[in-house]
Amino acid sequence: MTLSPEPSRASTGAQDVEFRIRENEDQARWDRLFDNEKPVEVEIGCGKGRFLINSAMAYPEINYIGIERALRYFRIMKERVVRRDLANVRLLRDDAVYFVERFIPDGAVSAYHIYFPDPWPKKRHRKRRLFNTRFLEEIERTLAAGGTLDFATDYVEYFEEIQSLLEASDRLDVLGEIPERVRELGRDLTNFETKYTAEGRAIHRGAYVKP
Repeated sequence: MTLSPEPSRASTGAQDVEFRIRENEDQARWDRLFDNEKPVEVEIGCGKGRFLINSAMAYPEINYIGIERALRYFRIMKERVVRRDLANVRLLRDDAVYFVERFIPDGAVSAYHIYFPDPWPKKRHRKRRLFNTRFLEEIERTLAAGGTLDFATDYVEYFEEIQSLLEASDRLDVLGEIPERVRELGRDLTNFETKYTAEGRAIHRGAYVKP
């Protein structure tokens, strides 16, 4: 996969944090993107980057890819990552489904974090939801053995739909609780979670592992 611009070995400057995908190119090479062979975790829909940044600071031995389509949020997140000079973070402003399907090799991801994906509550819009059978198959394919999927939503109907999809899968097993490295970050992992908790909304979480 062609990444533009190519990461610098010296530092993670503004020109190095963001990468871009190109049509008709090979699959991703994490060793080229990060210049090391550390495990890679992916957050889809990072918002302003609270979870991504806190995770990268707490676990420098892990590389993180953050994907966010909204330009306003992406710019805020990118500025925060650059300010902290986080060498283990790379950011992508593109379609997450396309990136996962087209560019991530089998078994290349140690964990997926998907917090508060758009629930598209209107019935006519539900086909736009991130979670569906095809997307879940790509998550299963790209997770490494022992890799985890951790997700949260405040929308109970969407949560139940995601659970139904996962229960129908024979490739992921439910975890009793979210992964320890996520629990250790504390409460209110994202800006959305802080907002929704303050509004009194219930937060529904799920965690699964690939055996």
